Amino acid sequence: MKNNRLIYLILIIMGIWLLILSLSLPTNEKNDQPVNINEINVSGFSTDFTKIVDDNKDSIVTISADNNIATGFVYSQNDNRVYIVTAYHSIAGSNNINVSFGIAYNLSAKVVGFDEYTDIALLVVESPYTINHLKLGDATLLKRGEFVINIGTPINIDYAGNVSMAMVSSPLLTIDNSITIEDNTTNYYLDVIALSSNLKSGYSGSPVLNMNGELVGMITMNFDDNFDMAITVNEIKIIVDKILSENEYEKTLFGIKGIYIKDMPNYEKTNLNLDIQIINGIYVSRVRENSICFNAGIRTGDIITRINDIEIHNVNDYLLASYGEYTEFNFEVIRNNETVHLGITND
Repeated sequence: MKNNRLIYLILIIMGIWLLILSLSLPTNEKNDQPVNINEINVSGFSTDFTKIVDDNKDSIVTISADNNIATGFVYSQNDNRVYIVTAYHSIAGSNNINVSFGIAYNLSAKVVGFDEYTDIALLVVESPYTINHLKLGDATLLKRGEFVINIGTPINIDYAGNVSMAMVSSPLLTIDNSITIEDNTTNYYLDVIALSSNLKSGYSGSPVLNMNGELVGMITMNFDDNFDMAITVNEIKIIVDKILSENEYEKTLFGIKGIYIKDMPNYEKTNLNLDIQIINGIYVSRVRENSICFNAGIRTGDIITRINDIEIHNVNDYLLASYGEYTEFNFEVIRNNETVHLGITND
């Protein structure tokens, strides 16, 4: 009898347990449906991108320079004077430059100034209308793999406002570059953003926008048709503001290539026999012969921590030193984990 009662009790418990499971299964199945999750993701993804395009499309223009087509963007406006940034190589040597704001509004533009080393040109048009300018971001905050958007005019004006998406392949890439001015060729290093896109002709001068809708760069060239290069907004701002202030300026070509210590993992520091307590500066991986840094005595393996009165933490500090009005340069350098000071007069 006791055994029978025990069996009955077990059967009752099992029945109650099966009843509970049968009632809970439909609820779990409903909660695990992937349809709702996918709909939310797709909706959010689409809304973010389309909002950025809608908010900024009126600030992006088509540049017609003789027979060349390029893109530009509104940088600022002062009364009726609207200032537009574009790629210098797209308008160099042109006699007639026109800016198209959409299909039915075209204005003649004048060149305010340009910088051949960074491929930046500043144009101005006269307009009675208030035209929104792009919001400036900070390229030093970019991350590898981050989504960015380009809006430009590929091929011809019929495709104005074309939208392209890319990933940041490298937030800061130092490339070998050269320009020829009056038969004099200068080889130098240029800091750019590398993007995983292969944009068509006409995108030169187009803005690179982050997912906050902020300007982080300007398309200047492509490289082996594998990815595109963009000048950082940080350098654009320095140059354009100097042009607008009508101050003469010259970029100092220090002639070094390297990596900022803050971006270097500890295992790499250890492999290079660097003190892992060093957190600031730029590690020099290459020095161009007869450059300012080379002639000052800086060599591969040095860490530049200070240029004159500027501590070097990131590319912003390096740009500040590059565009500073100095007649001489004093470098604070860590070499073999010891601090040394080097200097040179800038002739």
